[in-house]
Amino acid sequence: MPLTAATVYRDYIVDGVPSSGNNKPKKSEIRNLLSGYESIITAFTSTGGLIFSSLALLNADLAHAANSMAWVIGDATVANNGVYRKNGASGAGSWTRVADLPYSFVKLADAGAGTPNAIQLTSSIPTSASVLRIANVFEANAGNVTISENGDAAKSLLTNSGNQIAAAGLVAGMMIAYIDNGTSFRLLSDQASAAIQAASEAAAAAAAGSASAAAASAAAAAASAAGVSLPAVAANRMLVDNAAGTTRESKTLSETMTILAGAVSGRTSTFSLDNSTLYKARSLKDRWLDSYRLAEELQFTGGGATATDAAVLQALFNRAKAAGRGEIILPRGDIALEALCFLKNPAATNAIRIVGQGPASTRFLNTSAGQVMFWIGDDADGVNKTSGITFEGLGLAANVAPNDSGSGFFLRNTSRILFRDVFIEGLRNGWSLGVGAGNLNNAVYTRLHNCGCNTPGTSGVAMIRLGSGGILNVGGDAYGWNAGGGIVFIEHDNASYNWDGLYITNQFMEDWSKYVYSHGKGIVNAEWTGGQMDRAAVFFQLQPDSGISGDNVNWNIHDTQLLGFGVVGKGDYGLLTAHGSGTVNNVCFRDNIVKGLTNKGVFTTSGDGVKVHGNQFVNCGNSGTSVLQIDQPPANGVVSVTNNDIYLGNNSFASNYTYGIDWIGSTNARRKSFGNNVVAGSTGAENGTA
Repeated sequence: MPLTAATVYRDYIVDGVPSSGNNKPKKSEIRNLLSGYESIITAFTSTGGLIFSSLALLNADLAHAANSMAWVIGDATVANNGVYRKNGASGAGSWTRVADLPYSFVKLADAGAGTPNAIQLTSSIPTSASVLRIANVFEANAGNVTISENGDAAKSLLTNSGNQIAAAGLVAGMMIAYIDNGTSFRLLSDQASAAIQAASEAAAAAAAGSASAAAASAAAAAASAAGVSLPAVAANRMLVDNAAGTTRESKTLSETMTILAGAVSGRTSTFSLDNSTLYKARSLKDRWLDSYRLAEELQFTGGGATATDAAVLQALFNRAKAAGRGEIILPRGDIALEALCFLKNPAATNAIRIVGQGPASTRFLNTSAGQVMFWIGDDADGVNKTSGITFEGLGLAANVAPNDSGSGFFLRNTSRILFRDVFIEGLRNGWSLGVGAGNLNNAVYTRLHNCGCNTPGTSGVAMIRLGSGGILNVGGDAYGWNAGGGIVFIEHDNASYNWDGLYITNQFMEDWSKYVYSHGKGIVNAEWTGGQMDRAAVFFQLQPDSGISGDNVNWNIHDTQLLGFGVVGKGDYGLLTAHGSGTVNNVCFRDNIVKGLTNKGVFTTSGDGVKVHGNQFVNCGNSGTSVLQIDQPPANGVVSVTNNDIYLGNNSFASNYTYGIDWIGSTNARRKSFGNNVVAGSTGAENGTA
């Protein structure tokens, strides 16, 4: 084998092995090496050959005749090294690479610069795809191996058959021969036989152990089966070891879950379902079988980021409906909805509960001004109303300032929809029930329990909009319904259909422009009882728009407080009744405390069927108006004002009311007044006669 400079002038007696001692070059080897160089140089230069250390230097020298030969040796880019031919006349043309350098093999050295599995090799002459490589191994590998030559990109070193090198397949001090296969390096020599043998023996031992274990398991199972009498097979049951551990019993799924929960006397379970959440009182069946968790959905983002959380929740709801699951559990934190969630459950066979960790802990955020966040139900389902959906323990909040088109919950063709512990923050319209529907009784049996809102600013839509439908119940321990004076709390404006059934109980409210404004076809059968209302331009306004043949019938407003604080625009009218071409009948305003109104406590135009009984009107009419103004009743109506106290309190305002009761029109047998206690009116107790 021809000698190379790397061999003759190697550092150590055994190349790459420091422990072998320093190498002393032999003069005979030096003479042979230099003689070889001289013969090559003579042959090369006699034919006009040239040598350059880089391709850039070669390309810069065109002063050579056509077909002159040149070598590039030592270029930092390995692919640039090779044999080149001159094209064109001297002083012009270009150089073209025509072949690799004429080396049959290159010896490389592993001095330990890399790692056992990422070998770095260096050589005094460049390598190419056409040369055979020979290299030493500095230290044994521990797994798959890569090689980098002269700082070039690393490639995998594979066996001759293309497999990865086994651990210890390369050992310290061994020599390897390999070639460049393009995408990898392939060994011509093989791995250390000891490593191959060890891997084979380990595989054989593992196989034998597995077979032995399987045989032992089969034998144990056979022995066990021979000595155990198992219960008969039955549907939907499980085998459970008894408490004494002496036999196996057949248990129903419900019994098994009870045992797991540790709920049976005399049994102890380390598995507990008491997770200290507000759901721990639910049944075991609900906990185990009926719940999905939004946070466990792969595409759920959370954290208030605008992503695809509406689509994720929509898909989870659809899956829960299809699978008969009863609950979707929401995580803590803000959940941005990039679009509306369309939830429908027509002719529901199972109820679905969407439950968060509390209104302040789980909040849905809008992402556009006119966004409808939850659309519930579908008119296309006809008589099969969406029903049985509950929203609980969550809030809706305005991340983007809303306009009048936006809505929190928009209900169409629904029945039995429950909102519990739901709080609305900053939205103009929280709930729309049957708004815009083209049929009678579109949204029915809706309940808001322990709900509330905070919505400052002004709005052209109400917090609760009533269209076609009936039976809205607002009750429970409210978080408080707070506004900034520029928005109506409940409004009915449907000119085609009545709303039948409105029931408000023990709610506490502050600073709305109006609490109930019925100016459409009318609200039939309503009761407002208990609680307190602070400030409003008009507390209750039953006044269908001109030309609407509407009816506001069977109203009972009682045992509540209407407080105006004597500020114009924050306490003008208590009860205002009027009508277009319809009627306002059977409205009872009784046993209320009405205080600090700048105008009239009760103002009826055209009278209608109104009863004002047992109320206290304190410091009302203080801008110089009467406290009560009662017009003539219609032909089929009656009006009575009985047993009311009308007076100025200890802290009277600068202006006093004129009359306690101001009767408009002539004496009418259909209106009555008795038992009223009117004190300190500036003009008198009553004006006109009943």
